[in-house]
Amino acid sequence: MKKTLKIVSLLLALIFIFCACAAEEPEIIPEYSQGDGPADLGGTKVSWAFSRSRYASSDDDYVFGYIPNSVFADTAMERKKQVEKDLNCVIDADFMADSNIVRSNLNASLMAGSHVFDIVTADSSSLNVFLKSGGFTPLSSLLDVTDTEKFGSPGMLMTMCNIDDVYGVVPFAWPDLLYSYAGHIFIVNEDFIAKLGETDPRDYVENNQWTWDMFEEVLPRYTFDNMGRQVYAFQSHDAYFATGMFLSNGVAMSAFEDGNITCGIYTEAGKQALERAQEIYLRTGRDYRYPDTSTSQTRNLFINGDVTMIVAFHSEVIGGTDSIPYNTDYIIGVIPFPQGPNATPGKYFSSYEQIPYVTSIPITANDAEACAKIISEMYEPFEGYETKDDIIDYMDDQVFFDRRDAAIIVNMIRNTEYIYFWEGGRSAIEQCTSSSNPVSSIVEGLENNYDKLIAEYITPQLQGRMAIYGLD
Repeated sequence: MKKTLKIVSLLLALIFIFCACAAEEPEIIPEYSQGDGPADLGGTKVSWAFSRSRYASSDDDYVFGYIPNSVFADTAMERKKQVEKDLNCVIDADFMADSNIVRSNLNASLMAGSHVFDIVTADSSSLNVFLKSGGFTPLSSLLDVTDTEKFGSPGMLMTMCNIDDVYGVVPFAWPDLLYSYAGHIFIVNEDFIAKLGETDPRDYVENNQWTWDMFEEVLPRYTFDNMGRQVYAFQSHDAYFATGMFLSNGVAMSAFEDGNITCGIYTEAGKQALERAQEIYLRTGRDYRYPDTSTSQTRNLFINGDVTMIVAFHSEVIGGTDSIPYNTDYIIGVIPFPQGPNATPGKYFSSYEQIPYVTSIPITANDAEACAKIISEMYEPFEGYETKDDIIDYMDDQVFFDRRDAAIIVNMIRNTEYIYFWEGGRSAIEQCTSSSNPVSSIVEGLENNYDKLIAEYITPQLQGRMAIYGLD
């Protein structure tokens, strides 16, 4: 009986194969072809809506994210011409002044199921609202999204991940565009450090000695009388300090622990970081912290010499003519938050509320594959800026007094994590430095909020991230 079943199964399989071969349709040849060189897109025209970032320093309609008529704007336009020539295509670039314009036009297009743009570039908060409704094309099969030096790190693209794929990339290899949006760093008055005869804190960073304990140790030494004027060791907004401390213990808002997706505030490392942040900010470091903690005062306090260090966004040092280096005679230095015991030595984190220049392909695009090829060619590094060291050298030459400052910024950007600000994820973190209530009771009081955050945002995004990048 078993032998009979095997024979019948074999005959059926042969019949199926024969029929399938007989019914095989002719191969469909795409409109464009690719040999050994770049693809030929056959004159395809692609519309690209490219918005300037909200972090931009002027109201001009930036050219691929750069100030008009600047060196990099001209370089980007030359790249566009070269890509059009190499791929035999036309890139109809529409440079817009606001991500909200991109968002509203895209929303109307998706609602109607009609074509408006083939490629969109805007702040992540204007684009990730379309993920759950399936508004964008998954990119892992169209682009080498694991090329993080070109398209951005897993943490950077976290907000554009969903379920099993990633739906947006950034021009990470291009200079300037993605280094000013994140936080948080300590900006140090190096003149004060030298005057006090103190060790340059960048030396502590280099030697992996920049720890929570070391930070507390230097606070009284960085607080001094400067010819009758009180200088405090540091100034920081409470939420910024708590966020920096949270990340400094090697933990992020999204976490995978004991086989489960959760929020970092529920992990032991997260709780430890928040408790230490509260201890320093409200108790042991309070006498060395400038009393006014408002963000509106931060840069002026540093420029006026009222503090030795401030906690700020990266844009305060690399944000153009409005940044601190352009407005002070002091020599400045940059250091990350001191590291906690759970952190990997030398791996420093930054956080972001939204990422500028996220690039996605709407599902209404005429040819997603052609769009992907164009994005890939456009986002190749500029000549002379092919490596991380090239970027560090450029930043050192343009902004900093010490190459270590640029290296720290680059390190932190490569290890950036989404803080879920718009979804309410920072609420427990910021309360830990604005309230003396125990961290455990603060977290417990917000349990419903964080359960919702985990279910609606962290889980689908971390699933998408792990599907593409693993647990990196």
